[in-house]
Amino acid sequence: MKIVNHIVRIIVGLVFIVSGLAKLFPIEPFEIVFVDLGVANWLIAPFLARFIIATELFLGLSILFNVWLKNKIYYTTQASLIIFTIYLIYLLITKGNTADCGCFGSFLSLSPIASILKNVVLFGLMVFINKKNTSLTKRGLPILFLAIAFVPTFLLNRVGLHNIQGIAVNKPVDFSELPPLYKTNQKVDFSKGKKIVVFLSYQCEHCINATSKLVLLDKEQKINNLYLIIGSKKEKGLLEFLEMTKSNFPFIWMNDDTFFKYSGGRLPVIIYMEDGVMKKKWYGELFDVDDIGKYFNK
Repeated sequence: MKIVNHIVRIIVGLVFIVSGLAKLFPIEPFEIVFVDLGVANWLIAPFLARFIIATELFLGLSILFNVWLKNKIYYTTQASLIIFTIYLIYLLITKGNTADCGCFGSFLSLSPIASILKNVVLFGLMVFINKKNTSLTKRGLPILFLAIAFVPTFLLNRVGLHNIQGIAVNKPVDFSELPPLYKTNQKVDFSKGKKIVVFLSYQCEHCINATSKLVLLDKEQKINNLYLIIGSKKEKGLLEFLEMTKSNFPFIWMNDDTFFKYSGGRLPVIIYMEDGVMKKKWYGELFDVDDIGKYFNK
């Protein structure tokens, strides 16, 4: 019976540890969850995401090594499972069972129902674990676990300066040779009006995350002046990008090396232009989402 107890405890502890580590790289999709739920803004979400991941790691290590702190670890773990399950029920109601819950980051895709069942099983296993503190508890293991969980989480994947604002530019650009819109074959006249052009590569992780942020902004404030320029050698890569990001923005597909002539070397690139003149430019994975939002036509 003791062997079964040890095996169950190890499994539960490892599930929490793997769940935390899997969400750490990449962490941006997990950050977006908190903005989408309305519990944090773009500045606070990176810190909140890392705090929750570190907490998962701390709980997992404590369970794995039989450190219960007078059952505080047990009650905290059960409370976290309940909170996560409430979120999963909300996700199931609002987005259906086809949504990825993000419980294991990009490492493993789980539907809300599958993840709810996982939490129910973990909850039940926690009840039957023999919660007898190891003799090593008095030797400072909890402090060590806190350090292991929190310090690397914030150092290995540091919070970037997500409020980096765009570079002011006043330079005419010629996008007349860009291909027409995908499928509709309609040419966009970038020399007239206010437009935002976003250059993305289907293989670029930061491009996927940036597009997900723009999709979320579109839910908050309807955007009608944004165009995506997606670089992909094959149509399959293009379609995979659209499926991952759930984007409905009008877009142009570029399947040759001229894509890099327009986009430059660092992606994603976001350009705000007025009557063919580039006014502002953001590039890279760290940009001020609220700053870009000022230039959207509603």
